[in-house]
Amino acid sequence: MKFGIVGLGWPGQQHVQAIHAHESEAILSAVCDLDESKVKAFEGKCDTFTDIDRFFAEADMDTVVLAVPHQLHETLAVRALNLGKHVLIEKPMARTSEECKNMIDAAEKNNKTLMVAQNWRYQPWCIAAKAIIESGELGNIQAVRTEWLLNFRDAFPKGNWIYNGELAGGGAITSLAIHNVDALRFIIGEVEEVYTNQLYTDDWSTNGAENWAMVQMKFENGALGHLFTGYTPFFPPDNGMLQVYGDKGTMFFGPHQGETGLWIRSAKRSVNPNAGYERVDEAKYAAGLVEHPQTNQLKHFIDSVNSQTRPESDGREIIKTIELVEMMYDSGNKGTPLKK
Repeated sequence: MKFGIVGLGWPGQQHVQAIHAHESEAILSAVCDLDESKVKAFEGKCDTFTDIDRFFAEADMDTVVLAVPHQLHETLAVRALNLGKHVLIEKPMARTSEECKNMIDAAEKNNKTLMVAQNWRYQPWCIAAKAIIESGELGNIQAVRTEWLLNFRDAFPKGNWIYNGELAGGGAITSLAIHNVDALRFIIGEVEEVYTNQLYTDDWSTNGAENWAMVQMKFENGALGHLFTGYTPFFPPDNGMLQVYGDKGTMFFGPHQGETGLWIRSAKRSVNPNAGYERVDEAKYAAGLVEHPQTNQLKHFIDSVNSQTRPESDGREIIKTIELVEMMYDSGNKGTPLKK
């Protein structure tokens, strides 16, 4: 399968690595970026472009990988799909559910695969967490907590599009915690109620881009949830990304005893009240997967295209994540809890 990548920033480079990891099934045939210095590194290795129109007109490819600013997602995805190309697009799928619908319509009209790179779904720890919950080992899930804090100023200069809520589709929730929001749906289930509080205290952020947010949730299965995110912490502590509390056990992903991984303590594993957490053997639940999620993700994409089956994170699945994000923002803007 021949791939063309648009956008050679950090996310785009992860897709390059994934393609090279599957060289028997994937070929990097073309790259495109406005930055000539980034494109130059690929000269002699594949076709290179700095003009998007020439890329679409001349590149020999079956699939377009889009790792571009959020405001370009819908336009470029629909364009690629209408040209008969499959599309693998970075998260968030788009800024709004309406943009997502246009992308889905284009994929279905042209009978092409549209997959969103919600890469936590392809991480061994996330797959293991889902399997353990579904096995019933934790019992009835009663509460879930997830967080992600990152100082964007270490990565993005002032004036970057990501600080513009209109261009990005929001702030910390959509540009950072979209991973957490999607993983909650994947691991725990659908959310039926949210109550959001946001702060706008960053002078680099404009047009409704929140730099801090907390969201209280209630899931359809009755569990309570809490999301905490921010992209301007002075120095973010590494507190872990997920905690799950059931009536028969507790599980979390994060650092413990000098290791970062998925940890569990359950009645099934020990009834000793002094027993500590046990490191989950993630490979038991995610056989054949590697630590680099984009590599797992690409393999799933290739297999889905070849078998003509829906990917785990196809458009019709991930639009639900964007709809949940919209409900979170709507709650924050109205200052009231909202139900589906």
